[in-house]
Amino acid sequence: MQTGVSYFSARAMRQARDDLRDIAEHGCTYVVHCYSETDLAYYRETMHEIVDATRALGLEVWFDPWGVAGIFSGETLTRFPLDHPETWQVLSDGRRVGAACPNHPETRKFLCGWIDASAAAGGEVLFWDEPHFYAALWRRDFSGACACRCVVCLSLFHDRYCHPMPAEFSPEVRAFREASLTELLTDLCRYGHEKGMRNALCLLPTDLTAHGFPQPEKRVRGALEKRGVQPDPSAVQAMMHIGVGNFDAAAAIPDLDIFGCDPYWYIFGAEPEQFMHVYGEEARAAVQKHGRVLQLWLQAFSIPQGREDELLTGIRVAEELGATHLAAWSYEGTSSMSQIRCARPEIVWSILGEEFRRLRQAS
Repeated sequence: MQTGVSYFSARAMRQARDDLRDIAEHGCTYVVHCYSETDLAYYRETMHEIVDATRALGLEVWFDPWGVAGIFSGETLTRFPLDHPETWQVLSDGRRVGAACPNHPETRKFLCGWIDASAAAGGEVLFWDEPHFYAALWRRDFSGACACRCVVCLSLFHDRYCHPMPAEFSPEVRAFREASLTELLTDLCRYGHEKGMRNALCLLPTDLTAHGFPQPEKRVRGALEKRGVQPDPSAVQAMMHIGVGNFDAAAAIPDLDIFGCDPYWYIFGAEPEQFMHVYGEEARAAVQKHGRVLQLWLQAFSIPQGREDELLTGIRVAEELGATHLAAWSYEGTSSMSQIRCARPEIVWSILGEEFRRLRQAS
């Protein structure tokens, strides 16, 4: 099993080198470097230096389009939509939001430019991190409006279904969104392979109620009721749907090498073993069918005090499922980011180090 951790803590090379040595000493074999739009604009040569320092320690270099264009996940901001307002997503209530539409040609051109930069910096694996349309819940938007109804999406939807896109979150709208993301990823993965890099895709668990985890949806309904809004089933489904729920279709992307998900039971309020098994088994079935290898992620952010040992359960389940790649988000219990750092990041990082070293020795 290969073991890794995401990293975004520093761009000062002295600090980055110290952190990378620490990562290697904690049993990691790869680092998922967050390559944000800030890095793209101001730190291209620095990212090359960080790659050199990573490889010097025998660690594989992955690049994550962290928050890029507002399509991939990450606690960082995107500038691309500000520079290209024509790419903004349009919600079903008519509002325009500052996240680029995955279907817009300018968005795709920009993402190919990000791949070029990753290749130039020496990246080995492109890590496509939780691709999604506008995620209302993440912005505390309880309107029930969904994306995207820009002119590009309306035209593509009509071409696909031969009728106008409905305003409500229908099964066709959901299928269109998922197909749009998988088609985007198909193009990006192909281009990444042409540039000499492998591709990894991570999907966020979705369809929670259908998988036996109704609590998140109940919380959303409760939040709506507190606001005096009678929960509309279509609106609730729109808010709960983030990314791609069809693991089989995602794993079938031709130029994909590594596929997996991040069953973060802490943030979903679920029991660790069940949550890891349910989504891990679904991801495993998809990789076995399509000849990929399996990556599972551990949540190493926002872990409450006293619950750090639950990580041991997650690691055990990943072993049982035969994951070839295991990773934690993020370095040192996310100690550098106050909003989501673990209550006791040093304990989280110590547990991960002990377990990652054990896994490396076992292999």
